Amino acid sequence: MTSRRAIRIGNASGAIGDGIDQIYRLARDGNVDAITADYLAEFNIAWKAIELTTRPDLGYEPNFLEQLAWQDGAAAKLVARKKIKVVHDGGALNPEGLAKKTDAYFRSLGIEGVRVAWVSGDNVTGLVKDGKLGKLMHLDQTGVELGELRHKILAANVYTGMAGIVTALDVGADIVICGRCCDASPVMGLAAWWHGWKSTDYQELAGGLLAGHIIECGAYATGGNYCGWREIERLHNLGYPIAEISADGTSVITKPDHTNGAVTVDTCKAQLLYEIQGPYYLNPDVIARIDGARLEQVDKDRVRLTGIRGTAPPPTSKLAICLLGGWQAEINAYCAGLDTKEKFAIMKDQVMREVNPADFTTFSMEVYGSSPPDPKSQQECTIMMRMFAQSEDKEAMMKFKRAIFYNGMQGYCGLHLGMDWRTMEPKPYVKYFPSLVPSVGVPLSVRFVDQPGREVDVPAKREEECASFVPAQPNYEPQDRVSINQFGKTVRRPLGDLVFGRSGDKGGNANVGLWVRDCKTWPWLRSFLTSSRIRELLGEDWKDDFLVERCEFEDIMAVHFVVKGLLQEGVSSSSVLDGFGKSVGEFLRARFVELPVEFVEDEEKRRSLKGKL
Repeated sequence: MTSRRAIRIGNASGAIGDGIDQIYRLARDGNVDAITADYLAEFNIAWKAIELTTRPDLGYEPNFLEQLAWQDGAAAKLVARKKIKVVHDGGALNPEGLAKKTDAYFRSLGIEGVRVAWVSGDNVTGLVKDGKLGKLMHLDQTGVELGELRHKILAANVYTGMAGIVTALDVGADIVICGRCCDASPVMGLAAWWHGWKSTDYQELAGGLLAGHIIECGAYATGGNYCGWREIERLHNLGYPIAEISADGTSVITKPDHTNGAVTVDTCKAQLLYEIQGPYYLNPDVIARIDGARLEQVDKDRVRLTGIRGTAPPPTSKLAICLLGGWQAEINAYCAGLDTKEKFAIMKDQVMREVNPADFTTFSMEVYGSSPPDPKSQQECTIMMRMFAQSEDKEAMMKFKRAIFYNGMQGYCGLHLGMDWRTMEPKPYVKYFPSLVPSVGVPLSVRFVDQPGREVDVPAKREEECASFVPAQPNYEPQDRVSINQFGKTVRRPLGDLVFGRSGDKGGNANVGLWVRDCKTWPWLRSFLTSSRIRELLGEDWKDDFLVERCEFEDIMAVHFVVKGLLQEGVSSSSVLDGFGKSVGEFLRARFVELPVEFVEDEEKRRSLKGKL
């Protein structure tokens, strides 16, 4: 490409089942040069691994085909007519299979000339099973080695970068389907190809990485999953985000004109803080330093992102290993009205008398909700106990089921179970084992559906192209901490009456970013939110074997925490109901604390001026 104007990249999906109409809407209304999508997470990679055991022709995410087929193929026709590039990770564990299905769909519409390519090389399952990648240690659990667990491997994929994407675009691909590339790599690859960035243009690559990070979750950047949702005037049928990425790596986040939702400093700030590990954002192509990020509202639904710095990529790449964990089953029991705590205690005692805990790797009976005094309906006073079990022995699941039904008629007053008892049937589950491998050992290749036999090699990074080490995430308590007593009169109210937040997951860890909108409030927030305060706010959810890491993002007035271990071993096997950590931030914001009256009053005025549903 010779043009140096900003490339406009829209994102059509942030998860499986998302954005069914968004390829069509972005192609029709977005004036975009390219469209990306993110379909993958640890849990659906796990599902695809199980799927491949019985259906080797599948293993990809079919959402992309459904999006292309929107309005009887109108989406596909627009993409072809407007020559919009499309890059995404929907190939999952079988990018070749999805590429061939995609090509066949275009041809079924009578559309010729759309060149579909796929990138392979991320799938290293055979190498890991054979022990050819050496000793593999758990990324989060100190001293835990894969070792003898190799025989349980379902899939092993290296998180790859943009190199295969850029190569595919360089040699003429219109649609590039990847496997387990990093979530932001499609955006980075498109921007690098468009602007001709070199692999050493770290500043530009880092900016593209963060632009990709902000739009990768689709509507999360335009009002979805946003704690300030009352300020979004129309929170339905949202427009999806577009990143306008300039040649210097700076970007403007926006959305198609006249669509619902909003792009504001705070919607972008929420997504910037989502699912990160700290100030260093690691990617196979660059290490981005993101705690200097600056977000500026430059127009309605237009936010400029600057301040991102970049250095050479890390010497290692993340390796996601899916292991067959065994069997699991679950069911919910409900009770209503009085003495609910005691009722569930009775049931727990009855069930535990019928099982041997040693038969299970996980056995959980947790209560959710509470019953108010003088309820106005049965629904209002009904609460739930989730009973969840895992075992390597399928027969143990039958013991779990028998223990619950054995006590059904002798249980507490008003006992009733969820009506879908199919959840009690044993089903396989997957354990997630993250690790690291040297980046120098991950070559890729690009192939085209319309050129069988042609393979374009993408060499692995050379050692001299990588940083000599992976920087440790800074972990520190408030710098220049001031006494919180100096901020005047306080009132005991929910933290969320003043503070915004966003939380998410990274394997077994939860992250949460908490921020304020007034520079007068920032010294209070950074002084108030210490690691010990987070442990206090987590209340009964805190366990002494958890670890907390803390840092600050001064330019966006945010304090960021990673709580290691909160989500057990990750969503694919966790017994935690909120396995994605989506509501950790909302729980913290609901906790009552002493808030400075002046700041709360100012924030209330600020919120009252915003649009309402």
